[in-house]
Amino acid sequence: MKSDAPHILLVEDSEMHAELIREALLAWRASVRISVVSSLTEARAFLAETTPDLALIDLMLPDGRGTELLPADREQAAFPAVMLTGSGDEQTAVEVMKAGALDYLVKSGATLTDLPRIVERTLDLWSHIARRRQAEDRYRRLFENMREAVAVDQIVYDTEGNPVDWLVTDVNPAYEEVLAIPREQAVGRRASELYGSILGFEAILAVYAGVSETGKPAQLEIFFPLSQKHLLISVFSLGGGQFATLTKDVTGRKQMEAERERLMAELEATINAIADAVIVYDPAGKIRHMNPAAEQLFGYGRKERATSLAVRLSRLEVRTPDGQPFPLQETMQRVIAGETMHGVLAVLHRPDGKTIWMANSAAPICTPDGQRVGAVGTATDVTALYELQQEREMFLHTISHDLRSPLTVIQGYAQLLRETLLRETCGESAGLMCDEVLKGAQRMNRMIEELVDMARLEGGQLVPKPSALPLDAFVQQLLGRLQGVRLKGCLETDRLTVEIPANLPPVLVDPDLLERILLNLLSNAMKYSPAESPIRLEAWRKEGEIEISVIDRGEGIAPEDQSCIFDRFCRPKGARRPDSVGLGLYITRKLVEAHGGRIRVNSTLGKGSTFSFTLPLA
Repeated sequence: MKSDAPHILLVEDSEMHAELIREALLAWRASVRISVVSSLTEARAFLAETTPDLALIDLMLPDGRGTELLPADREQAAFPAVMLTGSGDEQTAVEVMKAGALDYLVKSGATLTDLPRIVERTLDLWSHIARRRQAEDRYRRLFENMREAVAVDQIVYDTEGNPVDWLVTDVNPAYEEVLAIPREQAVGRRASELYGSILGFEAILAVYAGVSETGKPAQLEIFFPLSQKHLLISVFSLGGGQFATLTKDVTGRKQMEAERERLMAELEATINAIADAVIVYDPAGKIRHMNPAAEQLFGYGRKERATSLAVRLSRLEVRTPDGQPFPLQETMQRVIAGETMHGVLAVLHRPDGKTIWMANSAAPICTPDGQRVGAVGTATDVTALYELQQEREMFLHTISHDLRSPLTVIQGYAQLLRETLLRETCGESAGLMCDEVLKGAQRMNRMIEELVDMARLEGGQLVPKPSALPLDAFVQQLLGRLQGVRLKGCLETDRLTVEIPANLPPVLVDPDLLERILLNLLSNAMKYSPAESPIRLEAWRKEGEIEISVIDRGEGIAPEDQSCIFDRFCRPKGARRPDSVGLGLYITRKLVEAHGGRIRVNSTLGKGSTFSFTLPLA
């Protein structure tokens, strides 16, 4: 409707009245458009094609009553209407207003002067109606398209004014999906009939009645068996005993919460079952969780757990293995700030006098987006391992001193006995017997040395001291020292060919340990090769390291033995050497790995073996 030029339909069979009305309207607003018809038939034809901004309709027309042009339901009216009557009384006014007219006017010379005012008032009222309809339409579209189930309800009271039920007056489509109740089955029914046997009816009625009476919204959560869903219901007052419920399906959230609780219970049970001490901290260093092993190790109770990080750590006497104070607080703060540590040794002196050796590890706890939300620390009681290491050192001392001392005596006296027998001309057989005693003592000495080396390597006591070493010069010096030396026919330098480029870069290696590696591999190659067969030592640069190979033409190693040849006490099936306990190659591997290198074997039965190892460039 254009307010400056409204289109008015006049349905009037009296030409005189029609002209008077036209003059009154034009006097009110010159731009007004007026269409005049004189019967119901003409009016219906006009309205079939055009919707006016306002209709002025005579009550009595030649072919019927003017009220027939109005819809039975005023809310369905497409335009406002003012009824015109020839005579006015209260009954007529009531009739036309019930028929759907917004106003009426008795036609007379005096009353027609009021027509502009009535038209203005009617158009203004219709404008309000139109805005309300638009708002209701928007509300209805919102209501119908909401994903949450929405119901409009009315509290039902008994004769004494007590709430006894509620009536469902409207629901949206989502209601049918969420509650699994069809709209036609829900609207117009009482909740006691619809839900009473399913819900905790009395408790829910109390909440709804409270919202209706106080106007304060409320929220509750229920399980609805009919749809097998968990529902979150928000309740709002609409006034006059009416209220609305907005119901959201939270089944997925409840399942996630249940799964989270299950995982938390599983995690807690797992942590509690760990024999190591485990403590979880928040970003401020406050303990979130600690397992029984941690409580027992540190002597923490609930009182100690509630104190600050600084206070807790001040009560612990923790030292480094060399006896210095361990920077426990600083270390924990660094971990909480994002650092990680693994297997750091510390010694805990408890108030009960017990000393505990611990291997400590810790790491920050970070969310997927990198935010630090705490830290977790573990402490492993390695006291038993420390004590075992002490026993190992005693064992090493026993082997290296208590066994070697009598062995040295045996070797010395066997040598003297041999020289004495040869001087007394007791025969060659006596000298051979002494030689066998010496050989047995030497084999036992080598076995003892290998056992000692194994224990030192596994105990971390044999630490390389690497330096830059020209490989070619080192090998030549080693062979020069061994030139002409024969150790029971096991190492013969005249069988060895060396191929090392003169411009090969230096390697980063401990010279003493490299000598051990080379002697082990060379002596093995000669022991397990036919007499006088050649042995070759090669070296070359391979990317960022040096690879060294010892190549023989011996009996070779079976494929099934090659996978374990570098393991402790491994003796290939083809080996027939009584002077070996299967530690030589194991010790060689550990020495190579101590330098950051790798060792491997490539062997074919009956054709020989190639042992290759790598060392880093200096």
